[in-house]
Amino acid sequence: MPPRERWIVTGASGQLGSHVVRQLASAEPAAALLALAGTRDVGTPGMTVARLDLGDPAALRAAVETYRPTHVLHLAALTAVSDCHAQPERAALLNHGATVALADAAAVVRARFVLCSTDMVFDGTAAPYDEAAIPRPLSVYGRTKRAAEEAVAGRPGMVVARVPLLYGRPLSDRPTTFVQQLAAARAGTPLRLFTDECRTPVALPDAARALVALARSDFEGLIHIPGPERLSRYELVARAVALLHITTAQLVPISRLDVPAAEPRPADLSLVGTTFARLFPELVPGPVRRAVLE
Repeated sequence: MPPRERWIVTGASGQLGSHVVRQLASAEPAAALLALAGTRDVGTPGMTVARLDLGDPAALRAAVETYRPTHVLHLAALTAVSDCHAQPERAALLNHGATVALADAAAVVRARFVLCSTDMVFDGTAAPYDEAAIPRPLSVYGRTKRAAEEAVAGRPGMVVARVPLLYGRPLSDRPTTFVQQLAAARAGTPLRLFTDECRTPVALPDAARALVALARSDFEGLIHIPGPERLSRYELVARAVALLHITTAQLVPISRLDVPAAEPRPADLSLVGTTFARLFPELVPGPVRRAVLE
């Protein structure tokens, strides 16, 4: 019998992390799991939880070198674009510095390491983007995530997985933007949504399954995990509203140029997922219809 897997998952109490740890905890046999979380409850029994500051590289390295995992899945980051713009040094520490510390420690204990990155490393002018496309981030968030990617690139046993806009129902106590939008639609509250900002959105459970499979595989390098549909934010919510027969919705189409922003908003960050589909055909993320109606 192979040795039991030992996982460290950062951002375990987040929207994506809560789905990842639920999948790992429910597997047979269940993996041993150290969940590195912030202040929120992880909400999944059967695991060890450590409250660590993502901005403390020494503590992160010590956690990995003490626990000696077989797999490290790094999901945690400062993801709010406005927060990164307002606090660029903190964004660099949390998004790049933490990645370096965790990847270095993973190399010491010879653990598989997967960094969850973002489509925001692109400028939105040359979509759709495959793995060979040249990153040109427009925001502090995108630049710090690109720096994290570069810190991992080329290391044996390490993966950079770019994930686009995520949507769906969370397992944590923090509601997703998508859930809040559907609640507003049901309440008849007007929702202003961009028609000219496009992504290839992925449902949270699909993204979690894909990342766990990548960590368990022998793939190394860069890979994209997009959804199958190129959708604007308006189209994503409108499709969900129609599928759920929400008749009270008031969706207001607007341009991203109508809303002032400290940094430019990329127009089209659609990703190409042929590499992932070839390697994991059974795990290709599904369309909005499947995610909403399941």
